[in-house]
Amino acid sequence: MNCLQLTLYPSITLALLDERLIKIFGVKKDVWAGDDLYISGRWYDPWRYINDVAGRLRDKTHALAERFSRCIGISISPGDEDLLFAVAFLTQNTDYHTNVLRWTRAIFSKTEDLAEIAETAPSVGRSYQLHKLPQALKAYIELGRPRERRELLRIPGVGPKVADLFLLFTGDATAAPVDKHFMRTAPKLGLDGRPPNPAHCRRYTCGTCPLAPRCLRAQAAEKLGRLAGWAQTLAYLADKGVLSI
Repeated sequence: MNCLQLTLYPSITLALLDERLIKIFGVKKDVWAGDDLYISGRWYDPWRYINDVAGRLRDKTHALAERFSRCIGISISPGDEDLLFAVAFLTQNTDYHTNVLRWTRAIFSKTEDLAEIAETAPSVGRSYQLHKLPQALKAYIELGRPRERRELLRIPGVGPKVADLFLLFTGDATAAPVDKHFMRTAPKLGLDGRPPNPAHCRRYTCGTCPLAPRCLRAQAAEKLGRLAGWAQTLAYLADKGVLSI
């Protein structure tokens, strides 16, 4: 993969592009991803946040920045938050590149209106994610299209991983979605911990949560700051066998 492909591969913005990496859904249609500051990930410079890193992780993080900062960014698509929420929700317990991209392209090719997406999704397949999406979209709209983690977690079916995935790829670089890839690869970054506890995430912020010292998400945010999401992106690529960290 080239640098643009490496940046896009983990991102939910990939669902808005065709195989040529041209924007086909949402705002900025017909733009090639590499020409856009945000979709290409070039807006994000890891070196800008290097001082966020806690002492004992600095050497490893510096080494990663030296290797990947000019190549891998965080792809976002301002103005497409509604569509990206639908994509993030559908990623639960399934293969993103095999299933979610197929589902979203089938849905978005028919409509980009959230109410109509809710009506269309169950007809695309029998998977539970598609059938739970209408209720989630209804709550998302009723809650005012939230951009804050604890508000997102009020939406039925949205857990910490989906909330953090949505936040990361809408521009919150402190959000590190904890999935199986991050769990397996985090020790190479000098991090450890358990997946976030949904009940505690709904009740506390990471800064006030009593489980924070044992939670991988909280530890990533505390020790890496605005590099947490970028580090998780590298971890995802590494666990997929695309690069070595």
